[in-house]
Amino acid sequence: SGSRWGYSLLLLQVLLIPILFLTQELTIRLGVHTQQGHVACIGQFFGRGWAAFACTLLVVECLLAMVSEMSGLAAVGELWGVGRTAATLGSALIIVSVVFFCNYKQVEALGICFGLFELTFVATMLFYHPSLREVFQGAFTFHDDTGFIKLIAANVGAVVMPWMVYFQQSAVVARRVRSEDEVAQERASTLLGSGLTQLIMIGALVTLAAAHGPPRSLETVEDIVDALAPVLGGMMSRVLVSLALSGGSLAAAFVVTLASSWAVCEALGVEDKFSMDASPSSAPTFYASFVAFMLVGILVLETGVNIVQFNMLVELINGLLLPFTVCFLYLLCTGEALPPEARVVGWHKALLAVVFSMCGAVCLASTFYGVLV
Repeated sequence: SGSRWGYSLLLLQVLLIPILFLTQELTIRLGVHTQQGHVACIGQFFGRGWAAFACTLLVVECLLAMVSEMSGLAAVGELWGVGRTAATLGSALIIVSVVFFCNYKQVEALGICFGLFELTFVATMLFYHPSLREVFQGAFTFHDDTGFIKLIAANVGAVVMPWMVYFQQSAVVARRVRSEDEVAQERASTLLGSGLTQLIMIGALVTLAAAHGPPRSLETVEDIVDALAPVLGGMMSRVLVSLALSGGSLAAAFVVTLASSWAVCEALGVEDKFSMDASPSSAPTFYASFVAFMLVGILVLETGVNIVQFNMLVELINGLLLPFTVCFLYLLCTGEALPPEARVVGWHKALLAVVFSMCGAVCLASTFYGVLV
């Protein structure tokens, strides 16, 4: 986004902070008061058919996202001369080992540690210290170009990710959040996470926009390194990009595989919500689903897909699926799934209706405009 369109999508990243928090806060309510994952809630209040529909959409999305995250890890390996196959298998071995031998809280802690490596982009943004005047002017610049329009949907899909909704609700249940103090702490952590997520997105966008190269699309990870090398130097650019991409990809890989595995178990009505804390022999469906997602990711990567273009496709699909996800989320949180004291009503309900409708409309309109025009 930044390398081709400068700071034009910066304002969108800022606007998405409250939207991201509003969305994820709803999953806290559902997780605490229903003690079920998102697919299980849909099944209970809308029927097994809708639960199967939601699970199918999630599985497709998570498979694509899994390939996307594994491709990022493979790209980092190739950047250092490691073959794609070796880098992919090595990354898969790390992910499988962590899930099989750690409980949920340990996996969560490792995922957070890996994700913090993405703050590298914040450091590079500060290093470039672009002119605030240029940033402000660029943030209010709009481009009438199909590529730019599609990027709007891709950016929304990269932030308000449908699989994150499913994951966070199941994660709240897995963390056994119960008391009011725990709920308040969960909300505070979610607000902090929403801000950090968008700070990283802003850091990456501003860094590449401030690199002062000619406007161009970045097709490979090497292109990103080359864009930063004139200022940061070749080796430093390679190290920083590797840390950011590998950390973010590992953290996201844990999330998408766990979200999809939980969803499959909920749709089938097998095993309990604490499968992550059980052994593979006690939760065979959960762990079998997890391994299956990993295998599919490895097989697709071996076809030699273009990593940057594939990631763009995944984010566009996220944007297309977002309306379905927020629709179920809205109906659950404003309906009988929640007790009266926790149910979303009044101005909060109206605000969510407006925000979710606008997000869905923007994603669908920008995607179809970019494809058809």
